[in-house]
Amino acid sequence: MNAEPGQHALAEVIVDLDAIAHNVRTFVRAASSAQVMVVVKADAYNHGVEQVARTALEAGASQLGTATFREALHLRVLGFTCPVTAWMWYPGQDLTEVLAQKIVVGIPSLAHARDLVRQAQNAKNSATPQAVLMFDSGLSRSGVGPREWQDTVETVAEAEQAGTIKVTGLMTHLSSADTPGDTLTTDLQAKRFKEAIAYCRARGIEAPVNHMANTPATLTRPDTHLQMVRPGVGVFGVDPVDPPVDAGLRPAMTLRARVTTTRIVPAGEGVSYGLTWRAEADTRTAVVAMGYADGLPRSLSGNFEVSINGVRYPQIGRVCMDQVVINLGSAESETPVQPGDWAVIFGNGGPSVEEVAQRAGTIPYEILTMPRGRVSRRFLPVKGQPINPLDALDFSQPATVSAPTPEDMREIGIQLGQQLRAGTVVVLTGPLGAGKTTLTQGIAQGLGVRGRVQSPTFTIVRTHKAGNPDAPGLLHMDAYRLLGAEVADGIEPGKQADPNLVLDALESLDLDADLDNSVVVAEWGRGVVEQLSENVLDVELVRAVAETSLADSADSADSTDPANTEEGAELDELRTVTWNWVKRS
Repeated sequence: MNAEPGQHALAEVIVDLDAIAHNVRTFVRAASSAQVMVVVKADAYNHGVEQVARTALEAGASQLGTATFREALHLRVLGFTCPVTAWMWYPGQDLTEVLAQKIVVGIPSLAHARDLVRQAQNAKNSATPQAVLMFDSGLSRSGVGPREWQDTVETVAEAEQAGTIKVTGLMTHLSSADTPGDTLTTDLQAKRFKEAIAYCRARGIEAPVNHMANTPATLTRPDTHLQMVRPGVGVFGVDPVDPPVDAGLRPAMTLRARVTTTRIVPAGEGVSYGLTWRAEADTRTAVVAMGYADGLPRSLSGNFEVSINGVRYPQIGRVCMDQVVINLGSAESETPVQPGDWAVIFGNGGPSVEEVAQRAGTIPYEILTMPRGRVSRRFLPVKGQPINPLDALDFSQPATVSAPTPEDMREIGIQLGQQLRAGTVVVLTGPLGAGKTTLTQGIAQGLGVRGRVQSPTFTIVRTHKAGNPDAPGLLHMDAYRLLGAEVADGIEPGKQADPNLVLDALESLDLDADLDNSVVVAEWGRGVVEQLSENVLDVELVRAVAETSLADSADSADSTDPANTEEGAELDELRTVTWNWVKRS
């Protein structure tokens, strides 16, 4: 995200992680002895899944829930090892990676049950695949219905008894828990669900952890808590109960955009496309840089307010693709609004998301998930904690961690450098702009070497001596250019370069360094440098772009390696660092 909050963004979402932590703790208290699964589907309701998931677990949640397997697997890539459940898939979808990564698979139909059993029988996993049986208690949307119930239970029970799958429990979804006046519907669903659990247990399915309570039921129906509750939108501060309950939830998202210009519209002139609003008198207006391309519903045209410097102003005319016009009042009156000021669409200091949803004729869920495209995102930390804590990392075991910022990438490198010993080769792989040189700068800092670390692209190898004569130095090389493009391109995937070629190339450079007394960081080094040492750590940087990312492409990282500039380009939040020892003595 932006190194300086809001420096480049014309529109931004601010996520208050302290509010999310507070809300999760509220659900943990409400759930009493039941576990809490926090639902983080749709990029955590557009709040940023990595930061939200970490915050939720630290605040007391024990599990995470997603809609799709892609979302669940992304959590694994980000390093989350807690139980993760996903429930939207189709029979025939390849579950190989899902089962390997120990994702709990939702079973919503007989066809799904049979397909899961088939794929679990063919899976080569050390652990038994886990599943949750989805029971339709009355929503009639997703879940095993009465026509298939008996056959599905028999299929699942037989598979569990054979050791093919392990059923963690049953789940269902409530249709009307947000309407406390409609107790009969929730009562009926709860009764049906408890009967379904009893039916399964009578047929040998233990079903230890069952869950049905969503946000409203967690807050208002303790009889539905069972062994686990499953809050979603309430984690982000929205109370969906009508009328609301006083649970003390805190809104987590603020959406705001910059004022780009102000002007006076003469009396009689219209504003925006179709001139649906006309000035009755000379009127001072402001243009705010947000439109329907950024997720602001066009249906809000002329029907909402923004807050600028703590004052509410109405929006006028149609919502455009990139901007809206705000009525600041009479041209005769003074206004403190200036270009560069923030206009709060909803959130802290402005209208609530519930108010905006009402004006748009929709629900807060939809409004929260609308900001997109050019809207950047930044985070306010949990009080007393960094936003992306990188505790002491253990490089002795394979792992993947995220590096949302250049500072995080450098911190990973520092910790790595502090744990490396002389003679180690680090094979560093990653696309342009992934942060290879930023990571190497951290390694150099951790080693305590001297000299500015830059990309070795044009020098092939840079040597850096240690400040401490007893500490290892650093050789930073472009392994691809070390051998020459013709030789490097001739190395077959999975094969190793001739070690004599590598040693001859290094000797020809007349390096003022000894491999045995240095740490070698070899960019593009796979298949080239592994034979230089008995200690080889393979490190891969991935620069992922999620469909739900809010990063503004104009403000995100450059297409060149960030450390080639004086300060380093900005990294997006989905960069990950994966390491694994391929050789170790």
